[in-house]
Amino acid sequence: MKKLFIAFVFAIAITTSVSAQEGLAVKAGLNNVTFDIDTGGFFDASDSELGFFIGGGYNFVASETFDIEPSLLLSFVDDLTSLYIPIMAKYKISDAFNVQAGPQINYLLEDLPDGELGLDLAFGAGYQIDDNWFVEARYGFEISRGGDFGDAVSINTLTLGAGYRFN
Repeated sequence: MKKLFIAFVFAIAITTSVSAQEGLAVKAGLNNVTFDIDTGGFFDASDSELGFFIGGGYNFVASETFDIEPSLLLSFVDDLTSLYIPIMAKYKISDAFNVQAGPQINYLLEDLPDGELGLDLAFGAGYQIDDNWFVEARYGFEISRGGDFGDAVSINTLTLGAGYRFN
């Protein structure tokens, strides 16, 4: 029920913001979340789960070749629902193609005793199909995770998505 409520509030926030701001984008796509578990020498485990994400962002134009885009993405995989907040610096190689890098905050929405908040370093690329439609791919490496949970588990994320920018 908690997940459904958060998804509903998130969808309402995106929908009501769409008509109010220029440069706002809605996005959706696939994500692959990889968990690496370090048990302290007994054995190490790794698992990967495929899911999807939805969300939105706002593109701030800093210069002719440089943009900054903070986003809010809700990620759903089989056993893990997360909120991602990437703040990507985008360098425009051409009018259509850009490379991206920046920090990404991730917050686990599951009922875990410790380590819900993490920080990633993300990088990727985007392609502007026309004035409104775009595609992008990004990989986020976990840098740190709070609490005791963070010492044992590393969570990395690959996202492949498409979006529509409102101009």
